[in-house]
Amino acid sequence: MTYFLKEDWCWRWGAVGIVREVLLVKGDRKEGRVSVLFDSGSARSLIKSEVARDFATPRDLPAPIEIMVADGHRISCKFYCNLIVEIEGKRVVIQPLLVDDLPAPLIFGALDMEAYRIKLDLAKRKLDLSEFTGYLLAL
Repeated sequence: MTYFLKEDWCWRWGAVGIVREVLLVKGDRKEGRVSVLFDSGSARSLIKSEVARDFATPRDLPAPIEIMVADGHRISCKFYCNLIVEIEGKRVVIQPLLVDDLPAPLIFGALDMEAYRIKLDLAKRKLDLSEFTGYLLAL
């Protein structure tokens, strides 16, 4: 089953890009290297529930967030966690939703990529950090 996630309002335009990197991730319980999937087809950042519980304390969402997987079925997310991800020596904060079944331990979604100005170089299968500053872009 393919798990490229999207929300009802987030439509994919053009090719979906995916780049995998092994990065340092830190939570309030643990710090370690994790395989991170940068996925422009996933609106939100997501983390496997079991990985999240190792690294950070899960927190209740004020209201569940429903996401739809590519095959059309919906998953209701009730928890998130706070994580720091180190990219090129800079630490960025994300709040991924906890999901039980994912194709990677951590998915860095399009909204967080946009907020930190991280792009994907699909030809080289690498991150394009030409505009990345490590600072959250506040709109």
